[in-house]
Amino acid sequence: MAIRRSLGGIEFEAHPVVFPVAAALLIAFVAVVALLPGRSLLLFDRLQSGIATNFAWLYIAAMTGFLIFALYLCFSRHGRIRLGPDDSRPEFSRATWFAMLFSAGMGIGMLFFGVAEPMWHYLAPPSGDAETLAAARQAMGITLFHWCLHPWALYALVALSLAYFGYRKGLPLSFRSAFYPLVGDRIHGSIGNVIDVLAVLATLFGLATSLGLGAKQVNAGLNYVFGMPQGAGMQIVLIAVITTMAVASLVSGLDVGIRRLSEINMVIAGSLLLFLFVAGPTVFLLDSLVANLGAYFQRLPHNSFRTGGYDNQSNTEWLSAWTVFYWGWWISWSPFVGMFIARISKGRTIREFILGVLLVPSTVAVVWMTGFGGAALHQEIYDRVDNNPLADRWFNYEPNEYAVQTLDQQTNLPLTADEQWLVGPHARGVATPVGVLMQSTDEGLVTKSGIPVEYRHGVLVNSDDGVPIRPTDEDRFTGAYAAENKQLTLGGYLTEPVLSDDATSRRDTTATALFVMLDAYPFSAVTAMLGTLSIILFFVTSSDSASMVADIIASGGNEDPALGTRLFWGILEGLLAAVLLVAGGLKALQTGSIVIGLPFCVLIIVMCFGLYRSLQAEPSAGR
Repeated sequence: MAIRRSLGGIEFEAHPVVFPVAAALLIAFVAVVALLPGRSLLLFDRLQSGIATNFAWLYIAAMTGFLIFALYLCFSRHGRIRLGPDDSRPEFSRATWFAMLFSAGMGIGMLFFGVAEPMWHYLAPPSGDAETLAAARQAMGITLFHWCLHPWALYALVALSLAYFGYRKGLPLSFRSAFYPLVGDRIHGSIGNVIDVLAVLATLFGLATSLGLGAKQVNAGLNYVFGMPQGAGMQIVLIAVITTMAVASLVSGLDVGIRRLSEINMVIAGSLLLFLFVAGPTVFLLDSLVANLGAYFQRLPHNSFRTGGYDNQSNTEWLSAWTVFYWGWWISWSPFVGMFIARISKGRTIREFILGVLLVPSTVAVVWMTGFGGAALHQEIYDRVDNNPLADRWFNYEPNEYAVQTLDQQTNLPLTADEQWLVGPHARGVATPVGVLMQSTDEGLVTKSGIPVEYRHGVLVNSDDGVPIRPTDEDRFTGAYAAENKQLTLGGYLTEPVLSDDATSRRDTTATALFVMLDAYPFSAVTAMLGTLSIILFFVTSSDSASMVADIIASGGNEDPALGTRLFWGILEGLLAAVLLVAGGLKALQTGSIVIGLPFCVLIIVMCFGLYRSLQAEPSAGR
């Protein structure tokens, strides 16, 4: 039973155990990470590595099992059962329901990874040769694998369990209710409290990942358009500002306004997508739409069961960085999305419910990823530098200006220079981009440590003995391109090194990839601003909605939670995203989702058993 109190005219409502335990654990986590960021980052790295090494099989088997189980429920006799009494009917028309599912299928993640993920798989595929047409086809198939049926089968089962036990069985709209067939009335005791605490933690960590990614991309967009500085400090400021916007909307009672913002955002995001199909390579994108579906379904069985058991280390690392991360993120995100879908689906049959949840958002993902990812791949494949006038400037650089020093012999991408130091292609790799720092002198090129070098047949060698250069630690540079280097194609932007004060990981450039791609189109300043605005709106609406979901769970299943506790969760989720960014950037955000997703994955598996047992006990299967 929840306790309700009023403080300063603001209502607070909380379950006497779930709220204080979940809040205390999150506050303690925020404090420890803020006070010990270095040690926290080391711990995050070990946790992610350990889980990816030892439990990748569990994530992959579970997610594929969820899809199979969802399809079974859809087409079995249980598909006729309604999510409510037998005489109940849907609250929303089918068109409105589809529109809501469409909005659920959109989010910060699609904007963040829509361009970058296909490009990364094209540049560093898990199998086969990189930067080929086969790699492009594989890249789109893998991207759709991460965004289509598997995650939405997970969301469908979580939402189905919440709606079935909440609306048909009359239990609280909370995760503990799904375990009633297994433990009975004990869901009202310590077992139920543990389940709901984990659900709150999963919601907040899943949201923190999305908010952290959103802050990085908003920062990248503002940097790209207005030159705003990039870095963790600015991203924390952005998190604070946008979280304040979400909190202010709650205080002002602007729930209707938030819904309007969501509708406006759908228009903005849809307009960007339509713009790419019209202004971009229209026929190529339409052809790709069909081909991408073929690539997705062709490799679906293989990808669904791929655990890395027979792969080499680099492919295992790829699996950890992508598929395991995504499955952990989706699992931790499932309480939020599941609760949203459950609340709009009362009265529908299980068959209609599962088909809608699987197909509508997956269709959105296919079209979105084809539009943004396909446009980026088209730029990379067909707008290569070997057809670019920049190639004529090989070795023809001038001091004190940006110029092309040489070309990477494998990709024909130009390498840029700044006012003093040149960046040479000693080694090229997506995972560990390495450059050699050189200076132009009257005697020729000299590395930072003083070694005379020159290019012979495209290879950087020691001028004295002709031996290919092996850079010293002083000469070596690792990092990623800054946004102002517009001379590169998107692939070069993502993978090649550039001189910078701080070495950033390869995926730090992922946040800016969307804007680099848009820069090649007309009205790039306008589209970049629209993209940034869309991310901000997703940020605000996601923060508001997730704080409500956390409050529903932490208040014992009350669908109309008190304002005060919603404010509390909204502020806490902003703090969580901020400290994770400070402690380790994207690595920490990924680890948070993967770690909290592990115990919640087990809970969802058990939840499915409870759902199946209860459905089997239905006397008439909904007739």
